[in-house]
Amino acid sequence: MKKILLFAALLGLFACQPKHDGYTIEGTVTGENVAAGKVYLTNFSRTEQISDTTDLIDGKFKFEGKVVTPENYAITIEGIEGRIQFFLDNSQIVIEAAAEDFTNAKVTGGVTNDLVSALRTQHEEVAAKYGIDSLLREYSNPATTKERKDSIIAIYNNSQKEANVLDSVFFANNPTSFYTLIQLVQKVEDYTIEEMDAKITAFKALPEFEGNRYIGVIEESLTSLKALQPGMVAPDFTMNDQQGNPIALSSVYPQNKITMIDFWAGWCGPCRRFNPTLVEIYKKYNKDGFGIFGVSLDKDAELWNKAIKDDKLTWTQVSDLQYWNSAAAKLYHVKYIPQNIFLDSEGKIIKRKVSEEELEPFLKEYLGIK
Repeated sequence: MKKILLFAALLGLFACQPKHDGYTIEGTVTGENVAAGKVYLTNFSRTEQISDTTDLIDGKFKFEGKVVTPENYAITIEGIEGRIQFFLDNSQIVIEAAAEDFTNAKVTGGVTNDLVSALRTQHEEVAAKYGIDSLLREYSNPATTKERKDSIIAIYNNSQKEANVLDSVFFANNPTSFYTLIQLVQKVEDYTIEEMDAKITAFKALPEFEGNRYIGVIEESLTSLKALQPGMVAPDFTMNDQQGNPIALSSVYPQNKITMIDFWAGWCGPCRRFNPTLVEIYKKYNKDGFGIFGVSLDKDAELWNKAIKDDKLTWTQVSDLQYWNSAAAKLYHVKYIPQNIFLDSEGKIIKRKVSEEELEPFLKEYLGIK
């Protein structure tokens, strides 16, 4: 309850703060031989990289600008090890750093940064309460018994449950914060499509989110997911097989009662560990109408072909060798592998993300095998 009241008080405080048209970052760095140098401000986006440079003069620096998409940024200074990470929105931020401990600089100001800092502190308190750092070291010790490792896992899971409660409180109290929006990018499938539509509508109603690319990312995800609901005809695509022949998905599923699109890669450890099991399941149920269409997220043709041969994968395999930029992976909202989706003989979607444990019972039920 105290923590909930704390967040409520923070919200009240921030609601009273004046809004800024842009950001101002003022920093001070202490230590020997740090009076001058180049200071760099960068974000972490692969698709919209943003950077700025200024000078460190007499141990001080200043950045001014405006961000359309507030998010995590970092400051580095030439000649000083480490970087300072913080959440940048259009606010006034003050940084106090020591060259010998640059990473642990004091960052104050910034509506979102202060909110995120408070949440991070609470997570650190939970980790300290359970002694997570020492438990993880103990878990990695070769002398630790299996029974003790199981106990450590149970303790860790309890700490995660408590941390998840903190997150839930944060998101409930800050439904339209910039940090909440960024987290929703990773949690799109944790909600129904209707729930996510409502959340995005709330963000789009606020002028400060105009042009925010994370809204666009979520809307693209929702468009993909709406096309992947059970009963929808699976989006068609064509990719080359190992011999360079174009193979269309729509030419594959009519051959089977049920077809599994298997998203995998030769470099993917979990995929390779699962392949022997998948081979056995395929041998067992192929005669009853079970087929597989392998879609690889490889980028190295040699590695891809070697994995197919080594793992004895006999079903059709295709790839555009574009790694995570695979056109099929984007079309099917594949954010991790191995992952699958099942289609009937007409190409209608039956189910997505069937786990290894569920796979055989699922096939037996669909194929009517007792």
